[in-house]
This record gives sequence, structure tokens and C-alpha cells, in this order.
Amino acid sequence: MDFFYSLLKVLVSLAIVIVLILIVIPYIHPLLVRFNLKSGSKGQVKIISVLPLLRGAFIVELEIKGIYMVILITERGADVIHRDSTDT
Repeated sequence: MDFFYSLLKVLVSLAIVIVLILIVIPYIHPLLVRFNLKSGSKGQVKIISVLPLLRGAFIVELEIKGIYMVILITERGADVIHRDSTDT
């Protein structure tokens, strides 16, 4: 009897979570689309290349609003190595 009572509690909890997810998704989806970098109408962030150096260390070349940047990304943080304007 305890098994069926526990199973019923789990199924009811699962149903509540699924219903909440279905209610919340229509409100979250427009926010995710708005903050997505690839769907921006102006394309202000452009990833040029990603070069792996070591485990957990990458060099990323970006162009942000006409400014060329080279960023070193490690497990401890990110540092701008080079910054140059491409509007010249």
C-alpha cells in the first residue's frame, strides 16, 4: 500500500511540473529569442574564430560593433589580448 501511495505522489508531482512547464514556455520563448545573439537584426556580435590552446583555454576572435577583439578565455576568467577598430 505504501508503494502505491508513493507512486501516486510521484505521478501527481510529475503532472504538476509538466503543467507548469507547459504554462511557462510561451512566456519564456520570446525572451530567449530576443536575447539570442544569432537572431539579432543588426548582427552586432560576430565570432570570427575559436582556437583551442590547452585544456580549458581558448583564444576567441570577435567583432563587436565594428571593433575587432582577441580574447583569451580560461577556466579562471577572460582577458582581452588585443582590441582594434575596423572603421579605419
